[in-house]
Amino acid sequence: MRAREAGEERPVTAGQYVALLRRRLRAGDLLAGSVALAGLLLFAADLALARAGLPGAPLFAVTAAAIGACALLVGLRACARPESLTDWRAAVRAAVRDIGGSGLILLAVATAALCAWMLVPLAFLAPGPLALALTAVDVRHTATRGARKPA
Repeated sequence: MRAREAGEERPVTAGQYVALLRRRLRAGDLLAGSVALAGLLLFAADLALARAGLPGAPLFAVTAAAIGACALLVGLRACARPESLTDWRAAVRAAVRDIGGSGLILLAVATAALCAWMLVPLAFLAPGPLALALTAVDVRHTATRGARKPA
């Protein structure tokens, strides 16, 4: 089963979703998840140290926030790429190459964060529009590549 069957006008069922989820559970996915969790814990510890009043803390906090946003962006883009089914490195490389798509996803993440900040119950709805934005950016990138090929 391919990840984009709904776009090909085939119905997507719960059984297909469970089969895809089982296929996705590999050692590489567990390793990527543990690396992401370790990075999140390190990021939280760095921001806690920045709040402790160390010299240069404001500059460090801004730098850490920028690095964290970039890491979140690359992680989201890599998870949305079809290559993540088989090769995480290729998915990360493809996510890093598309700067315009990354900008669009950054705007989607900022919009979701702003909506969740303004009205906290919207935080539970934020993953849906983010998944839609990630899919749309991937489809946009694929469509522009297909349009450039000579017939």
